[in-house]
Amino acid sequence: MTEDDTNTNTFLNAFLLVACFGLALSTILNVDSGMTRGWTVSEQAMRIPLDNWSSYESSLNTQPIVTKTTINVIIYLLGDWLSQTIFVGNSPLEFDARRTARNGLIGLVFGPLVHQYYEFSDSILPVEIGINRFYKIMMDQTLYLSIKCSVYIVGVNMLAGESWEYSSGVAKDKIRDIMVTAWKFWPLVHCVTYGFIPARHRILWVNCVDLFWNAILALKTSAATEEEDGVIFEMIEGDIYNKIDTNSTESRGDLAKNGDDEYIVNQQNKDNDLPALILESDANELAEIISKISDFDESPQEAKTKTM
Repeated sequence: MTEDDTNTNTFLNAFLLVACFGLALSTILNVDSGMTRGWTVSEQAMRIPLDNWSSYESSLNTQPIVTKTTINVIIYLLGDWLSQTIFVGNSPLEFDARRTARNGLIGLVFGPLVHQYYEFSDSILPVEIGINRFYKIMMDQTLYLSIKCSVYIVGVNMLAGESWEYSSGVAKDKIRDIMVTAWKFWPLVHCVTYGFIPARHRILWVNCVDLFWNAILALKTSAATEEEDGVIFEMIEGDIYNKIDTNSTESRGDLAKNGDDEYIVNQQNKDNDLPALILESDANELAEIISKISDFDESPQEAKTKTM
């Protein structure tokens, strides 16, 4: 990617962030629009949080599925953005907007489904019966979690242009690790969910905690590309080391080989970890190795978008 492309992406990402956060801030601050005439600054500061909460509850009463789905989309967008930036120590502008949009679309699909799941869970396992809290946590951490995470991983990869075979393969490879991570995270959270949070506000509570969980999940999913990259580069590095005797004087560029084969010697790199000596007679084999990188880069579309 050229410097101009990088600057363009940075500008577009900055525009998206300003637009999204600006819209959110404007919505929050203008909740009392038309009612604040004569109010002092302290009165407005006190009323804005309370009135936003009242607006949320009113929307929850009149449009529960739309409200919960909207929150779900926001959480998925914010979680993926954090997983690409703050959570990994990158600049807030260093993110793949298309990947974030794909996660938002997944959140849009999951919103109504999650609502229906919690309604169903409350109907068959009412928390008023103490032991049901344990059963609900077990159901959340087994059936619900495995299905939701598998669908998430497959959905994200297929939206990135991958095949069903590749996407389902990634899900099979990653689901166990994700389930183990979830068992370290969610049971304690759900002790609070079903023990202290009123049923009316459980979805909001879970969605707020979901902000961090979705960031973890997004990191786990995107890690597949980096891991496969590492395997290929380890293979290449090993191949070159096998072909070159790093302890020989020839590999350090001190001698030239007599014969038809010619060496390309970079004296400046002779103390580097990877020798800079390559046989021209092995050019074809080396080209095959390099082509594996090209094939890999062209296969996972996610890797493409991350480098743009």
